[in-house]
Amino acid sequence: MSQAFEEAFNLLCGDKIGYGMSREVFECALLPGYVVKVETGRGMFQNIIEWETWQIVSETATSRWFAECKWISPNGKLLIQERTRPAGVLDFPERIPLWFTDTKRSNWGMARAKNKDGSPGREWLVCHDYGTGLMLQEGTTTKRTKKAEWYEA
Repeated sequence: MSQAFEEAFNLLCGDKIGYGMSREVFECALLPGYVVKVETGRGMFQNIIEWETWQIVSETATSRWFAECKWISPNGKLLIQERTRPAGVLDFPERIPLWFTDTKRSNWGMARAKNKDGSPGREWLVCHDYGTGLMLQEGTTTKRTKKAEWYEA
């Protein structure tokens, strides 16, 4: 059975393009424009947090700050999320919503918004690594912002 799991993984995942404290990120071989985040650590649940956050914000104006989550596996180990392109220094705004606590530049990227008719819109800076932060404690309903203190990892 493990050979079937390996083949299914290789069908879904392309090249490894990143990693973090509890996840590895791969190109999504089946959905161009998306990545597969594989939860490797125990008890972190970052994929689930990102999925649940996206479910809450997806139909609100707040969604403008988040990379879209497309699909999650039943146990949360695999998450398919919109792929962003690297942002330039000038793409980073001076102010961001209060509930974003991790301002590491590599956690952010550019994504193309969709117009109401479904056509591609302008590009926005979005967070693509939002599995930790104050969102659950502070909520995403406040319009308060703070001065962003961006840093390199």
